[in-house]
Amino acid sequence: MCTKFSEVTLAIRYRERNDKGDWVGGPMYYIKNGLGKNWTWLGGVFATFGMLAAFGIGNMTQVNTIATTIGSAITEFTVLSDETMKTVYLVIGVIVAILSALVYLGGLKRIGNVTEKLVPVMALIYIVGSLIVVFSHIGSIGMVFKNIFEGAFSPSAVLGGAVGIGISQAIKKGVGRGVFSNEAGLGSAPIAHAAADTDSPVRQGLFGVFEVFADTIIICTLTALIVLCSEIAIPYGKSAGADLAISAFSTTFGGKAAGVVIAVGLTLFALSTVLSWGLYGTRCAEFLFGTKIIKPYQVLFCLF
Repeated sequence: MCTKFSEVTLAIRYRERNDKGDWVGGPMYYIKNGLGKNWTWLGGVFATFGMLAAFGIGNMTQVNTIATTIGSAITEFTVLSDETMKTVYLVIGVIVAILSALVYLGGLKRIGNVTEKLVPVMALIYIVGSLIVVFSHIGSIGMVFKNIFEGAFSPSAVLGGAVGIGISQAIKKGVGRGVFSNEAGLGSAPIAHAAADTDSPVRQGLFGVFEVFADTIIICTLTALIVLCSEIAIPYGKSAGADLAISAFSTTFGGKAAGVVIAVGLTLFALSTVLSWGLYGTRCAEFLFGTKIIKPYQVLFCLF
């Protein structure tokens, strides 16, 4: 929360207007305008990595999540061959590319208009659904918190010398998932905040604090609670994604309804992320090459 507050506050304090009249900001600008011209090269380094990272973390990873989640939901209704499923994934990718292109063509304001409608809906769907699952297993809640604290502070003796390794891995995964969830310290979200219609850097920084709280403390904790309360089998040591959440939801809603709820929720989450990262990458490219790069970059982003 402190990290997000700091970077968002700096983004507003050191932002500037581009030749189109839009507010632009983020780490590359508060490095250049805050530390001085001699540090512009460091802003350029951030912008280069941000421009490239957008194709992965904010694009292909997100579309992969949308496709596989919808695929998991479809398998609850019918069994499709691997070849058919690949075609489904491709169609989903094309649809997301088209939707993204339509939004980008409308400029920054359209990105804001779309995401401000997506975010409350997706959060409400997921939070309400998760609370229903938790309350349907309310008898397990005491055991869940007992296990969480026992697992955190009294690791099983069977681990022996591996306790330290287990803790370091837990911290590594936790920080990684945390950054992926709330982007605090990543430098990406301040790029969006810099466009805010406000004259108070500190007030905008407090919105950044709320983002982290809502993302991580509320939504991620709810995910953990539904998985643990439902007492589904957790594959220890193996990667687990939407399938784990679907399994947890299915204990209350049934497999088909659970697949649909998770698919809708995660699709909205991931789509809003794609749209946001398209903006982040565009602003990073713009810092390096000027406003003439905006449309070519967005076309390339949609193709990815």
